[in-house]
Amino acid sequence: MTKNKLDDFFKEKKIKTGGDIDWIKKRDEWINDVEILYGKIEKYLKNLRKDETVTLSRSFKTIFEEYIGEYEIAELALQVGDEKVAFIPKGRNIVGASGRVDLIGEMGQKTLVVQPKNRWGIVATRTPTLKVIPLDENSLLDALKEIMRP
Repeated sequence: MTKNKLDDFFKEKKIKTGGDIDWIKKRDEWINDVEILYGKIEKYLKNLRKDETVTLSRSFKTIFEEYIGEYEIAELALQVGDEKVAFIPKGRNIVGASGRVDLIGEMGQKTLVVQPKNRWGIVATRTPTLKVIPLDENSLLDALKEIMRP
C-alpha cells in the first residue's frame, strides 16, 4: 500500500467512525441532561420539600472520561429522616445510552440512563436483554422502595 492509499484509508476510517466528534459539546449536553433529571426529581418531590418531609442537596464531583477529559458534575442527595439516597452521575460514554446515573440507597442501587431526546429511564433488567422503564413518579417510587429501608 503506498503512502497515498494509506492516507486515504485512514481518512475514510475517520469519517466512518465519527472521528470529528465535538466532545466538549457532548460533555455540556451530558451535564445539561443531568440537570434536567434533577429538575424532574425536584418537581416530583415539590410538595414533600415544602413541608420538609424530604430535603435535597447538591454537591459536585470530578469525573474523568476518555475523550471528554476531566469535568465537574452535580450529585443530588435526597434525605428523609436519617436515611439518604444519592444520585451519582457515572458518565456520558456508556454502552446503550447517552449517559448513566446511579441511584444509591442503603439497601441497594438502581441505574438510570438517558436516551436520545432527554428520555430518562430506570434499568429494570440487563440480561438477557436490556429493559428500561421510563422515569416518572411511579417508576421513581418503585426504585426508591427497592433501595431504601423498609
